[in-house]
This record gives sequence, C-alpha cells and structure tokens, in this order.
Amino acid sequence: MAPHAGNRRASRALLLAAGAALLSQQGPAFTSLLAGVRPSAPLAVAPARRQLNVVRFAEADGEQAMLTSVKKGDRVQVQFENIWYDCDVLDASADGTVATVRYDDGGDEEGDVEVASRIREIPPPMALKKGQMVEVQFEGQWWDAEILSVGKDGETCGAKYIEGGDEEEDISVRQRVREPRLKLADLEVGKKMQGTVVSVAPFGCFVDIGAERDGLVHISRMSEARVESTYDVVSEGQQIDVWVSQVTDDGKLGLSMLESKIGGGGGGRRAPADYTPFLDVADTEWLTGTVASIAPFGVFVTVTPPNGGDPVDGLVHIAQIRDGFVENTADEVDIGQEVKVRVTRVDMDAGRMGLSMKEGGGGGGGRAPREKADLTPFEGIAATEWLSGKVARTAPFGIFVTVTTADGASSADGLVHITQIRDGFVENTEDEVEVGQEIDVRVVSVDAGAGKMQLSMKEEDEGGY
Repeated sequence: MAPHAGNRRASRALLLAAGAALLSQQGPAFTSLLAGVRPSAPLAVAPARRQLNVVRFAEADGEQAMLTSVKKGDRVQVQFENIWYDCDVLDASADGTVATVRYDDGGDEEGDVEVASRIREIPPPMALKKGQMVEVQFEGQWWDAEILSVGKDGETCGAKYIEGGDEEEDISVRQRVREPRLKLADLEVGKKMQGTVVSVAPFGCFVDIGAERDGLVHISRMSEARVESTYDVVSEGQQIDVWVSQVTDDGKLGLSMLESKIGGGGGGRRAPADYTPFLDVADTEWLTGTVASIAPFGVFVTVTPPNGGDPVDGLVHIAQIRDGFVENTADEVDIGQEVKVRVTRVDMDAGRMGLSMKEGGGGGGGRAPREKADLTPFEGIAATEWLSGKVARTAPFGIFVTVTTADGASSADGLVHITQIRDGFVENTEDEVEVGQEIDVRVVSVDAGAGKMQLSMKEEDEGGY
C-alpha cells in the first residue's frame, strides 16, 4: 500500500514547483509542501502526489558502518545527495569495491559507485513490541497506530489505527513505520532544536526536527545579512540548530536559524539594526569585533561603533578573511573569537554592512566619509514644534526625512527611527511611507558634531521621544 514516488529527481522538481505555486498564492512566510493534513479516516485518504518515498534512518546513521565490498544481488543502502536509499546491487567489480546499483525509489540505475564512501548495509528495522504506539504511513500520510503483532524477523507488523479503529497486517516496518513524531500543538515558540535539512529551495529550506511535519526556514530567517542564495548556506542532510518561530492555526511550522528572528511580529523580534554610526567610519580604521556566527560564504562579526552606540553585525565575506584561498570558513575563526575588522561598505537601504579582515589595498574599493550636514540651525527647535519634511529614502530600521527650518533658510536630513513612525509594531517601513511623500515631523535630538538628527512622527504623549 506504500505510495510509489517515481523518479527521485522528478519528485524533487515537483516539490519545488509546487512550493513556488503555493508561495505565489499565499506568500512565502510559512508554507509547508509536505503532506500532513489528515482526512477523516485512513481508508478514505487520497494518494499524496508530492510524498517523497524516502525512508530516513536518522537514528541509525551514526552507528551504521560503511561496507568495503559488495557482490551482485546484495541489498544495500546508497548515499545520494546526503540521503540514504535502499538499492539492489546489479553488478560489482572483481574486488567488489565498485558497483552498479538500482534504486528502489524510482528504479534509476547508477554505475561506478564507490563502495567504501557511499554504500552501507541496510540498517535493521525499528524494534517493535505489541502494544507500542507508533506512526504508520498509509497512502502518503502518517497515522497514529498501536502495534498488534510483530513478524518473527521484525520486518513486518500488524497495527490498529487509532482514528477509526481499522486494522492492517503485513505492514513493512522499514518503509511504513516510525517513532511517534512531536505534535505541532506541543511545540513552544522560541524552543531551540536540532534538525536535518531535507530539501533546499530558492525561498528557504525544509528541516526535519522530529515533528509531525517538516518546518520551513524562510530565506529571511537564515542569516542576519541578506542571503543571495540558500544553497550557499545549507545543503540536504546537514544538521543545523533551529528555533521554533511560529506554529500557525492551519498547521504550518515556521523555523528560524537565528534566535533573533523568532515569531511573526512584536514579542521576540529584534528591532532592525541601525548602521548609521558606521557611515562616517573610514575604511582604514580598524575595529575590534566578535565572531557571532560562521557560514559557508563568510563570517558574521558583531562590532560596536567607535563613537559609541548599539553593536550590529556585519559580514566578512570569505574572500575578505585573509589573502589566499580559504576553503572552509570554520577553519579560520571560532565563534566568540575577537577579530580586527575594517568597514568596507554600508548599504543603508538593504540594512547590510560589509567588513574585511584584510589590509586595505590603497584606495581601490574604498569609500570617502560622507560630508556632515550643518545641523546647528535645528539645535534650538523645541521638541513640540512640527516641521514639514519630505521622505528622502527608507531603510529597514527607519525613514530618512529632509526637513526645513520654519524660516526656510536651512535644510538637512534626519532619521525617524522605526519605533517613531507610529504607535504599534511596524513590520516594514516601506509599507508606511513612500519616497517623496510629504510628512510632519518633530526634532527630538540633534548631534551637530556627529552630523545626526533624530526625528519623530509621533506626538510626545503617544510615546514619542
């Protein structure tokens, strides 16, 4: 009764295509592409077209030894893209170290498979006993069931489905039985868990954390910095730490690779980083930072503005760690290590900062500090006085507004921090204003020496500064 998954590569293409279609309709936030919504009774379930017929032996992976040789007719498991598949050995070299195999899943054949690096024995079936609670797969869905009997060799069992009370015999333990999964209702937002990446898509990755369905780590929750390609961050089969970010009412599971990006708004979210203090830092000035996280494409370093302020994270791209070729970023630094970095780029609109651990090259690629505006005409303006301004640009952490003094003699740009736009949580500054829009603001602080002016769109009694 197990579903036929067809060609493995076609199944993956179908998974991604279905994901793109769903995302275009419902948005990218927390769309799950895996089967998991259960109909009323097992025997009425429609076949799940996107179910990947891959048996995960996560609990056995660490114990199962690789084989050194095989022969024609052997039953083995072959590793393909970090996932183990059951296979038949169709042919083998004279010494048994190289084989041609056929995958059970889809019937594909592959030749010249190196035994020592990619082939192992099929792990023993899950140990069962009468009365044990498990989950049984039926037509692409997993159902709570109670074991009624176990075959002598442990390969088959009989079970009773909890929902409906139907009984079934001769169930393949390897293909259709697994330990009970964590219920979504029992997951707590903010809980840290370890999971295995089961698939990667342009919009994120799906991670198995042992729950009743896989969770989605959206691309926006993979890193503090902008991720150009999810495939540069994770790969199938990789073990990663994640935090439960959201469990929706309709049964979708959202995960985050960053503790700072948990939840759908308010509460556990961290305000967007303010990179304004780094705009005036010359690319020849060295700052002391601490390695916050390590990714395949670079190192994220937490640095504090030299003139004081809140620390933020910047990216030292792999090419900026040191001279010469760097094969593995994890070999170069450790999390928590103090390093010296230079600010090479600040992208206010994208909310990103580029750093380097290498000496400067004498100008090429450097940037001149911006010219400070004369803010002295704004120093005496009362915080209760409203000025007309025009939105110059938006950033993840706030809005830059060009304001003019009441007499029209002086103009300068000031920052309306995201918390000073309006009451309540602001998810995206671009949803609040448009570039060129005229708005009223108050001057709440002026630092003429640093060339910074803080503005507010809120009344003082509404929580404004």
